[in-house]
Amino acid sequence: MIWQFIKKQGLLLWRNPMQLLLVVGLPIVLITILGTALGGTMNGEPPKINLKVALIEHEDEEQQIDRFIEDFSDKLPPEMIESIQKDEEFRFIQTLKDTVFGHEDIKAFIDFQEMDLEDKDQILNDSTYTSVIEVPEHFTYEMLEGIMTNQNNQPALLVLNNEGSQVGAKIVNDILVQYQEEIGLTNFLAANHLDPSILQPTEEIRFSETVSINQSQPVTSKGYYTVGMAVMNVLFVASTIGTFAFLERKIFVFNRIILANVSRWIYFSAVCLSGTLFSFFHLLIVFGFAWVFFDVSWANIPLFLLVSLAFAISVGGIAALLTAISYRFKSEVVTSFFSSILVTIMAVLGGSFFPLGDSSVLLQTLGNFTPNGAGMSAYLSVLRGDELEAISEHLIFLVCFGFAAIAAAAVSFPKRGANI
Repeated sequence: MIWQFIKKQGLLLWRNPMQLLLVVGLPIVLITILGTALGGTMNGEPPKINLKVALIEHEDEEQQIDRFIEDFSDKLPPEMIESIQKDEEFRFIQTLKDTVFGHEDIKAFIDFQEMDLEDKDQILNDSTYTSVIEVPEHFTYEMLEGIMTNQNNQPALLVLNNEGSQVGAKIVNDILVQYQEEIGLTNFLAANHLDPSILQPTEEIRFSETVSINQSQPVTSKGYYTVGMAVMNVLFVASTIGTFAFLERKIFVFNRIILANVSRWIYFSAVCLSGTLFSFFHLLIVFGFAWVFFDVSWANIPLFLLVSLAFAISVGGIAALLTAISYRFKSEVVTSFFSSILVTIMAVLGGSFFPLGDSSVLLQTLGNFTPNGAGMSAYLSVLRGDELEAISEHLIFLVCFGFAAIAAAAVSFPKRGANI
């Protein structure tokens, strides 16, 4: 007999294509939109930055070095002259080109170009350039002179930034400031005749080793929003079951069931089981779609099914409670309030739209005390590869919540012979 009632509920849903499309199609559309739009943010990927930087030299650096050696050959020891001739660390602009802006990580987002002095006006009028670095005359010569004679007056680069690209200009300035600090450190070592290798860590002086103790798999944006939209939209299954049940009251289907000497508890049990089964299949459909099209896979299938079953029980309990309350008060207001307002509030607290709990422990705790929040936490733990122990409290909460809702519904459900 219970199976006949469950079959009836299924046929009602099947013959209502708009409701079926809303329940099943909406989460799929939301997963596609949110997962794609917020993919970079959720995956921890940096925003795409493309900067354009030009460098203009007023004088050739090698010529300045040769001139400095010629002027100071009789004032500096021979080993220092030889070091200036051979070492790259004294070729400041060349190092800036090759080591700094020529680094693979920086080349990935900065288009660095060496330009001639006669092109300066054209570059300054080109809004596509983020910054223009101008190297004044005698720059390297004066740098070497300051290092070798311990003078504090060092030459400066002229950096012209595009006011329309403040973020990009700050990035370029930060790179130059860091390079300036490295030059200052090099100058300090040279002035005090220290070996630069003392700043390089070796195996003998390594104090500790960083080891990652968190071996969990990262959750992609598609995975996160698949879980978030699934646990939110499955709640609409409960309101749909409640709506169908109340419709049967209005058209006196429930009265005819009672007149046929069928126990009201059979009907009540059918509502609970319908909510549980339909919710379970709803979750399988949504997660199955995500697996086929978005590659959201579950390494531990039994644990995934266990979470789905526990969550479906809680949704079945909500369906029974909504049905009982609507029968008790002879109104569909509670079911409408649940589907239009309460589901949204629960979705926000549960983290369906964004990880709200990351900003507050209190919000995370409140979210886990909602069935969708507890279900989402359990699903995400399974996606990360956690075992049963990590989600046991969420499973217990979901099952207890479901049975508590069923118990409350049983108390609220009209007694036989009541005026319904």
